[in-house]
Amino acid sequence: MKFSWFTLSLLSLILWANPALAGRLTHWQFDQRNHQLTFSTDGSVQPQAKLLANPSRLVIDLPGTTLSRPTVNQRVGGTIREVRIGQFDARTTRIVIELAPGYTINPAQVGFRGFTDQQWQVTLPEPERIDLSREPVMTLQNFQVTQNGFFVRLPGQPRATIQRSRDRQTIAVDLSGQTIPSNLQNQTVLINRYGVSTIQFQTHRILLAVPANSPDWRVAVGINGIAIVPTTGQPVLEGDRTTVPLPSSEPDVVVIPVPAPERTAPNPPPTPTAQPGDFRVPNARILAAIDPGHGGRDPGAIGIGGLREVDVVLPVSLSVARRLSAAGVSVMMTRSDDRFISLQERTAMANRSRANLFVSIHANAISMSRPDVNGVETFYFQGANSRQLATSIQQSILNQIPMNSRGVKQARFYVLRTASMPAVLVEVGFVTGAQDAPRLANPAFREEMAEAIANGILQYISQTR
Repeated sequence: MKFSWFTLSLLSLILWANPALAGRLTHWQFDQRNHQLTFSTDGSVQPQAKLLANPSRLVIDLPGTTLSRPTVNQRVGGTIREVRIGQFDARTTRIVIELAPGYTINPAQVGFRGFTDQQWQVTLPEPERIDLSREPVMTLQNFQVTQNGFFVRLPGQPRATIQRSRDRQTIAVDLSGQTIPSNLQNQTVLINRYGVSTIQFQTHRILLAVPANSPDWRVAVGINGIAIVPTTGQPVLEGDRTTVPLPSSEPDVVVIPVPAPERTAPNPPPTPTAQPGDFRVPNARILAAIDPGHGGRDPGAIGIGGLREVDVVLPVSLSVARRLSAAGVSVMMTRSDDRFISLQERTAMANRSRANLFVSIHANAISMSRPDVNGVETFYFQGANSRQLATSIQQSILNQIPMNSRGVKQARFYVLRTASMPAVLVEVGFVTGAQDAPRLANPAFREEMAEAIANGILQYISQTR
């Protein structure tokens, strides 16, 4: 497994370094609160989706697309275990949303929306618990005959595989990492139900004796054990709304249809005159690089009440990205979670992706003995477009938020000097400031700041297109 993931990462790095081979996934983000995934590519894509079982996971393939950075995993928590993104093959990026053990989703309620053929949003329904032990027909300790098959009680969520013998008279279920309950081990139970004559329990294996001409069987994993059921296309249990009928040809896979995008990126409708705060116009030819400062082992500045810069700039940056995506701008982020990214890699990502603009978001700090120092300031290195972008963002913030202005300034910050596109660095306030710190700690204020930054970027785009 380690070798395969290393190979996958190496492949993605090779493809990443050769952008002519395919379009690229430039941005993705998973909103845990709304169970919503958004992603952007720099080329046209028609996603393909399916729901897989054991464990339950939504798989989204992006044909003709490669990664713009190496393979990534994001732990989510709650009913969603994690989001994984990797290079499935040379021309396909794969996004996997794995649910927590014992949960599934109704594939008919998964919503795909393509704002353009480069801007996509996927909304998941509320995950539901899988309880495979309900409505037993016959019960023994840790074993039940249910209305549709057989249930074996096991703690946690086991891994299980199923196969049929060559003579088709034995169904073997193998457990990984768990053993059969001790009271069942080395026992043979006479069943004579559903075409099964006996069930034999070993230490890590369950054997079903069946007629050679009987249907195939499948195994389903629930919150408290496994169910072994015939492949008939029926729910695991009649009337159980938390289980979904599966197609008999591929019992552990449900293909989810994905509608065509609402429009294609190369031919957006005419851009209306932009008004402050109203930027619902197509901007899909623009790729914005958003850079949340610091991260991982580098928390940035520490201010009043232990307020950390990294805890301010990431949510602001994610919200900026969401707002730009909603306005039709392609977005790539140098990081979308709390990880360390070097200064060199931040601008290298943007340069490789050929972003049209680069915005690095930070929070300022000074000595804790100077709580009187507060305000927003925006930096650029050189170039009229960079200065125009900095001015647009600074003015947008001041128009929407009453706070002290420290102006638009020139600076030789590394990320500004090495970016090959208009680039700015925004300091959204002082974590050490008596006025700024309480506001920066407030999620509502961070959303307000994100809206102002996004509007400034969109204003700049409308003025320079």
